[in-house]
Amino acid sequence: MQKKISIFIGIIFFIFGILTLPDYGINWDTVNHIPRGQIYLQYLLTGEKDYSKLPAYKKYWQKPEELLLDKGQRNLKGPLRSYYQSDAYTFDWYMEIDGTGHPPLSDIISSIFNRVLFGRLKIINDIDSYRVYGVFLASILVGLIYYWISGLYGKFAGIIASLSLATYPLFFAESHFNTEKDVPETVYWSLFLYCIWKGFTNKNWKWILVSGLLFGLALGTKFNILFSIFVILPWLLIFLKKRLFDKVNLNLIFVGFIALFIGILIFISSWPFLWQDIISGVQKVFGFYKTIGTSVKFDTQFTGPFGINTYPFYWIIYTTPVLVLILSFFGLISLWVDRKKDQFSTGLLFVLWFMVPIVRVMIPHSNVYGGIRQVMEYIPAMAILAGIGASKIINIMKVAWWKKLSIFSILFCFVLIMFNLVKIHPNENAFFNILIGGLSGAKQSNIPSWGNTFGAAYRQGVVWINQNAKPNSRLAYAHGLMPDIPLIWIRPDIDTSNTNRSGFLRNGEYVIGLVYEGISNSFYFDDYLEKIVQPMYKSGIDGVTLVGVWKNEDEQIKPEYKKQNIIKNISWKKSDKNGEIIVDLNKVYTLSYLKMGYSERGCASLKYGIVYLSSDNKLWVELRDKLPMDEIPPLKAIQPSKGQFYYPFVAEQARYIKINVDPITSCLTNKATSVEVYSLGY
Repeated sequence: MQKKISIFIGIIFFIFGILTLPDYGINWDTVNHIPRGQIYLQYLLTGEKDYSKLPAYKKYWQKPEELLLDKGQRNLKGPLRSYYQSDAYTFDWYMEIDGTGHPPLSDIISSIFNRVLFGRLKIINDIDSYRVYGVFLASILVGLIYYWISGLYGKFAGIIASLSLATYPLFFAESHFNTEKDVPETVYWSLFLYCIWKGFTNKNWKWILVSGLLFGLALGTKFNILFSIFVILPWLLIFLKKRLFDKVNLNLIFVGFIALFIGILIFISSWPFLWQDIISGVQKVFGFYKTIGTSVKFDTQFTGPFGINTYPFYWIIYTTPVLVLILSFFGLISLWVDRKKDQFSTGLLFVLWFMVPIVRVMIPHSNVYGGIRQVMEYIPAMAILAGIGASKIINIMKVAWWKKLSIFSILFCFVLIMFNLVKIHPNENAFFNILIGGLSGAKQSNIPSWGNTFGAAYRQGVVWINQNAKPNSRLAYAHGLMPDIPLIWIRPDIDTSNTNRSGFLRNGEYVIGLVYEGISNSFYFDDYLEKIVQPMYKSGIDGVTLVGVWKNEDEQIKPEYKKQNIIKNISWKKSDKNGEIIVDLNKVYTLSYLKMGYSERGCASLKYGIVYLSSDNKLWVELRDKLPMDEIPPLKAIQPSKGQFYYPFVAEQARYIKINVDPITSCLTNKATSVEVYSLGY
């Protein structure tokens, strides 16, 4: 019965995961992973180093809101070619540039899912077929957690543990699109620990051997699994105690070394890049992990005693549902109280499993960014602790009706959590709890990476654009790169290019952009959209926009900025002594842009320049965008260039504009011939 329930729970999670797949965009890193997985798979299956023997790829439109493959594609004969089977990514190219990123095994496996579900069976669309892999793995883990914990602590503990995992906002969301790194690593890490635990507690070498397979799958996905030694070794020493040198245990340890060898063999055999030179290749990968895993530049507001990085601690406190926080705390207390009754020291295993991933990114000079999705391995352990805590609360209730009331209350709270997930869907990975005031509170507190959905939110905006954009429209990203959205999701008549960004020129392009910490005041175009253009569509949480669509035309400009007028009767002077120009507008205006003309004869090329604003000619404010700059693609030139210079403002107010250059003999200021400044107004 226990096994059937665990399978049922896993199936339910899988069904919900598949049905909601079309709600999530791709991870920003997809273009770095899936093309590599496809070409490696091509080589492993056929020995071919490119796709020259495949039919040429033909672009088509796959409606992004639909899970099933477009009917026109289903009717084509023969296997279908994926969008990510690109001729630009060859095997030989990866042999030269690979090794500066995560291992490719999960890239390869997700490509297998694509080739079967999309290429052969023609059931699920090209993009989402890759992500079935992540949902499938997550479903196995949700079912396993129930099976494991219900067998140790009872059915109620198992249900709460699996519920805590399945409804953990970060885990649920990222299981849909973070399917090349963090989710597979979390699942393989968890299954690996289960097999180790099962093998030693049951004295069964077969489980230990299976753990080698899982170790290889994990190592072939990310190197995080290497830190599991700090979980396994202390637990084994406590569990075995004086029985360490028993013949059975020694045999199990010996099998463990065989499992380790199997895992390393899987890692090497699944990464063709390493075949050229295993030692130097592995060294290169370790160098990559050292670079991204250590830093002396993390946010100082999270520097604790002795240089500890407290950011992971606060992130977990603020992004975990409060009920799970409370229950997992009770779980920790329960394990401590019952430590002498724990025959297999299993509680220690769970505690170490929870702590090690977190502690390793809290040590001084450690680095973690974008929240702590990179160490998601703590989440299943936290869910287990929550299940144990819930069970403990119920068991200490001596009165039957109190016990029933407690069970009902806990389950009802999980119903509320699920309702909240529905409310914020599909932006669950941007969730913050009431302890910080939700996402709006996190934004107000400027918690690093608030609102960052890592590209997943783009899909919502794309659906709106496809349904509402006028025929033959133009589309640009506010700050993103072209691979962030698969072009097959965008209506064929829409011209998609970042050269469509026009800023103050207001050429009528649609713009799609994500909103999250670090974007505001970082890029001109983001500031321009936020301050000057009214969004036509936006989606978010707690009143905080996560993805928006704007149309950069006069009709959508905020009323106070609709008009752009040339400012008359301005004066300007240049100084040969310090190489600067000062423009006097005669009174304070809300600025739109500056346009200058200059001669390119008999003067030096610009190396560097700064623009300042002032209202009184005494206190000057240095603007963010330095010269030379390229902020206005329709002008098709680095600014300044070819005798013209445009500099965009974002509704700043000033009377004086100063341009300072290096060298002081630069053409821009030394040979200036005309200056025009435009203001914003009603």
